[in-house]
Amino acid sequence: MPTYHYSCDRCGYEFEIEQRITDPPRKRCPKCRCSVYRVIHPVGHILKGSGFYRTDYRSEDFKKRELSEKESTPVIKESKSKEKKDSKA
Repeated sequence: MPTYHYSCDRCGYEFEIEQRITDPPRKRCPKCRCSVYRVIHPVGHILKGSGFYRTDYRSEDFKKRELSEKESTPVIKESKSKEKKDSKA
C-alpha cells in the first residue's frame, strides 16, 4: 500500500498514512480536527540495467560512422607540466 503524506492547514502538523489507492483522502487533522491537504513529493527513481545509455541501441551504420570519425580526427594532447614550464620561462 502507498504511503501518503498530509499537512494541516491550521496547526502545521504533518503525518503519513498508509492507504489504498481507492481509499478517499483524509480530511481532518488528528490533532486539531482542522482540514488537511495531501503533500505531493517528487518521486526518486533509479535506472539500472542496460538500455539507458545513448549507445545501447544505436544502429550498426551509426556505430561505423562514429568509429570512422574518431579515427580520422587527429588527437592533440598537451601535458600540464609542459604548459607550466612554458609559462615560467
